Amino acid sequence: MKRILSIALAGALCASALVACGGSSSSTAASSAPAASSEAASSQAASSEVAEAAPVENGLQIGQSYTATSDYDYFTYAVAVVQGDTIVAAYLDDFQFFDTADGADIVGVPNSDADFGADYAEGKVLTSKRENAAYYSEQMAALAGSTVAIDANFDAIQAYAAGKTIDELTATADSGNAVDAVSGATLTETAVYLNAIAEAARNAQQNQAVAYDGDLGQLTLHVGYGAAHGTKCFTLASALTDGERIVLSYLDDLQFMSSADDVTGVPNSDDGFGANVAEGKVLASKRVNSDYYSANMAKAGSTVAIADNFDAIQNHLNGMTLADAEALAAEESPVDAISGATLADTAGYINAVLEAAAE
Repeated sequence: MKRILSIALAGALCASALVACGGSSSSTAASSAPAASSEAASSQAASSEVAEAAPVENGLQIGQSYTATSDYDYFTYAVAVVQGDTIVAAYLDDFQFFDTADGADIVGVPNSDADFGADYAEGKVLTSKRENAAYYSEQMAALAGSTVAIDANFDAIQAYAAGKTIDELTATADSGNAVDAVSGATLTETAVYLNAIAEAARNAQQNQAVAYDGDLGQLTLHVGYGAAHGTKCFTLASALTDGERIVLSYLDDLQFMSSADDVTGVPNSDDGFGANVAEGKVLASKRVNSDYYSANMAKAGSTVAIADNFDAIQNHLNGMTLADAEALAAEESPVDAISGATLADTAGYINAVLEAAAE
């Protein structure tokens, strides 16, 4: 199973080209929502190769965040695309454990029926609220009288964020009446979700930039959940595309790690959310825990950190046509074509981005 969400940005397409820009990798990542059209700075020829590059004026950047809400049973995942200080698009979802006895229609995250799911507390399954919007919205309606579905609420908040600066979004979140400011939103945690997008946007500013010479309205942000690397984790993949080319991409894995080690769990791991995890385990982002996870990889002979591997794959994909990326994934050893990548499952991560982009 994979969760895919695609959001198009309205507008007319102009000629486009992409160029990569150097930047540090964030330990979190972001997604997108509808945004206002604007013209980006022109770039040099399209390129999927990343080298020492000058900063890209008005370049596009992507990042994510994992955030706690005041309801301690779940955590929020946000993705944001920015151009400078302006949020071009955003995406929201919550991950929460549901009772498996609640109904056969509940869909767990990828690998819930494999090794990853073995670390759930008995009778629990980790889910995406978007993937289970109908079920969760029925609970909202029954318990609190809600008349707006959870995914519709997320979409309204994303739409509000698009076109706002990070400071503007934060100001609304801190105003005390965020839910009143966002048309179509009814969630009491609206301010938290706005801050989650703002955090993802700030993280995006630390990541690689690409220049896009075209109408942002023709870009679509896709977010997907899949199984790129075996059965012990699941992958979060984001792809910003113009229909033919990958403009930006982003990767992370969530995996259960030992709580006895120096590991940073996802938000609310020490509260209600963590109570639904097997004893001695904590759900963690590989990016956030890159040093720890990479040290274990080194025991198997790896010399490249997991976050650097993700970055190398992204940097190579950024600027590639979808057709060329598909051809790369189909090669016998695609990792050999990507400078800085060493992961045996490189093809799996390429396909995770492609699967997201296909929807």
